[in-house]
Amino acid sequence: MNLEKLKQRRDELIRDNEWMDGLIKEKEDELWELKVRSIAASELARSAMQSAMRTAGIVDSFYGPSTQSSDNQTNKSVEADHNKSCFLC
Repeated sequence: MNLEKLKQRRDELIRDNEWMDGLIKEKEDELWELKVRSIAASELARSAMQSAMRTAGIVDSFYGPSTQSSDNQTNKSVEADHNKSCFLC
């Protein structure tokens, strides 16, 4: 190969490298966006599940012990047992 062909080949490789760098950057940006979306979707799903469990009365809180007195919790448990066995309720 003569010097001119080597220079042309070098220039082609430089252009290819720049194009590949741009493609890599684009794919990294897409990946970052997908990661952010999946984290947001996961948090929304977790929040919806917790809300549904609180609404259904399965749990009072996901952030530590309940502030209710133990008598109130016992009454809630008895009421839940009654509702399970009562056909008219």
